[in-house]
Amino acid sequence: VTMADPNLEGLSLQGEEEEGFSFDFDEEGDEQLDFRWCLVGRFLCDRPVHFNSMKVRMANLWSPVMGVKIKEAKPGLFLFHFSHPLDMEGVIKGGPWTFDNNMLIMEQVQLGMQIEQIPLYYAE
Repeated sequence: VTMADPNLEGLSLQGEEEEGFSFDFDEEGDEQLDFRWCLVGRFLCDRPVHFNSMKVRMANLWSPVMGVKIKEAKPGLFLFHFSHPLDMEGVIKGGPWTFDNNMLIMEQVQLGMQIEQIPLYYAE
């Protein structure tokens, strides 16, 4: 595992942990990751999504003022970290979103969640 490819498997926040703890999220080094501004999502499809194309396309569609960082937490499961809560809110309210004709199902990360156990298989 490199700093460019963090191992997010088993990632979970517990109530006694501090909000916004640090872990290596990108090549630039350590930074605070505030999970209040994170969404986890997956695309409803049977084949792998081309990550780099999806990352560029979703960032262009969403056009967040303060930015978004997108990582593949595990195969087919993506973590979207927004730099400002209004950017995240705009994405939540502006959906549904698709990439390559596949619907993106997203859920806001909550304290105590294990991201791989979040049910992302249907849209309301």
